[in-house]
Amino acid sequence: MGRADVSAPRRGRDPARERIAAAIVEMVADHGFLAIDIGAVCARAEVSRAHFNRCFVDLEDCFLAIHDEAIEELCGRVEGVSKGRENWHDRIWAAGVAAMRFLQEDSARARFLVVSVNGSGSGAQQRRDRVVERIADFLDGGRGEVEGERRTSRCTAEIAAGAVYNTIFSKIESGSIERGDEFLPELIYLATMPYLGQRAAEDELAVQPLR
Repeated sequence: MGRADVSAPRRGRDPARERIAAAIVEMVADHGFLAIDIGAVCARAEVSRAHFNRCFVDLEDCFLAIHDEAIEELCGRVEGVSKGRENWHDRIWAAGVAAMRFLQEDSARARFLVVSVNGSGSGAQQRRDRVVERIADFLDGGRGEVEGERRTSRCTAEIAAGAVYNTIFSKIESGSIERGDEFLPELIYLATMPYLGQRAAEDELAVQPLR
């Protein structure tokens, strides 16, 4: 899948900043954060070091700012499609399809968002943890779906969110994110099983949502 012209949302229409955003996304995705420097990013983006310094404090600040913007774009898209769904199960499916579409649009951006945060400093690790927490926030609504004597808690959502995130990580790292129609049902299974039970969750594995 081709790379988008701009791999982070636009803020204030600063074309040079947008080129910096696109450059760091592609370079970090290709080489890792520790293998690049500001000079290389500026050269790729065709901007001056002075302009970079006006936009960001340093390379880590640039990475974190662009990562934050892309995550907010992803979350905005997910929340937008799921808000109109009254049923928790339907919201999970709508969110999963929207997230998968977003990650498939630009393989470099997907790698930047999910894989490249490892080894990119403590600030990036905090971003990863926040993403898992946001997934947990979303899944925690499943408590209302639980029947019988099974008990769930916030910890249930956090464990399920970690499983979902780690599966997405492995798929992006292996380069198979474009086959999302094959493994999205697996993600829904992981998300719903603690709430709906294993038998009901197994039914999700037979669904083909991205036809």
